[in-house]
Amino acid sequence: MKQEVNGLTIENQYFELFELNEFCENAIARNTEPEWKLDVFRFILEFLSDSEFIFQQTSGSTGTPKTIQLSKQAMLNSAENTIAFFQLEKDQRAVLCLPVKYIAGKMMIVRAFLAKMNLIMIEPSGAPDLSNIEKIDFCAMVPMQAANLLEQNKWPDIKILILGGAETNTQLTGKLQSVKTEVFETYGMAETCSHIALKRINGKNPEEYFTILPEIKISLDNRECLEIEAPFLNENIITNDIVELVSENQFKWLGRIDNVINSGGIKIHPEVLEKKITWILQKPCVILSEPDEILGQKMVLIVETSETENPNQILEKLALHVDKKMLPKSVRFIDTLPRNKSFKIDREGLKGRAQENPFS
Repeated sequence: MKQEVNGLTIENQYFELFELNEFCENAIARNTEPEWKLDVFRFILEFLSDSEFIFQQTSGSTGTPKTIQLSKQAMLNSAENTIAFFQLEKDQRAVLCLPVKYIAGKMMIVRAFLAKMNLIMIEPSGAPDLSNIEKIDFCAMVPMQAANLLEQNKWPDIKILILGGAETNTQLTGKLQSVKTEVFETYGMAETCSHIALKRINGKNPEEYFTILPEIKISLDNRECLEIEAPFLNENIITNDIVELVSENQFKWLGRIDNVINSGGIKIHPEVLEKKITWILQKPCVILSEPDEILGQKMVLIVETSETENPNQILEKLALHVDKKMLPKSVRFIDTLPRNKSFKIDREGLKGRAQENPFS
């Protein structure tokens, strides 16, 4: 590995590499720590091993999870980009509150290695307990974690927060305007060793578009999906994300090509419409499609709520803000939208559930 990795500070205690190996091995052998923490130690040992690669499972949020091979050098180069962008420094507190099973969790550890930051480990949950940390310099979360902390009035003292794993909806973005934390939405995936683009979403000058990090190049394929080129990747990454290129280094994310709904000849990006509807209703929602004899596909709105709602009243409310051609044909309700282990909404699981047992 080109970049120098000499040791790691974990919760205020610095370990040289040989000490770190011994510490992790002993913790795993004792098996007295919770499984989520043992996973951290296992990854550290894997990253410090002689192999030039690690094996990473993709999240499976848009299909069947698969195992891919990532080079440790690519992970270090990705970490270096993030460190330079945010000017992360030695001894700053980096909080890991994501499952290390996923690339986002692993990359927090790699960044701490490279920037010589103080890695603070918190049990991954929908509302991580950060109350005992006086000041956090850098942290990564999924949107649901941030939303829950705001809802519970437990927002911690965080300088910089990156949000990824799922799109940050307008409801959460609005609430984040009240915090002092610099919040950035990220774009990336396991194949690119976490994010390759960032977008500031709060503060005086929130950004509308993602801006790519240095050394990254972007283009569109013939489907208008994003293609990513980077010197630290073995090959170009061809995504299934439909985007609008704003400039050579900026783009607007529209949604997954897998999720596009063709309703009466009109192509609808559910993610774009969901963002607008979430803002109108102030409730999480998902748009699915069902077969329709006339339209081919019709839109069905699934709203997360524990309250008794009137579908017709919701449609009437949406009609005041949404073009008639873009209105869902029906509304259904669910107490809690299903989410996977990385806290993303499980769209595929929701589709299967809707087919087997339609919502109220």
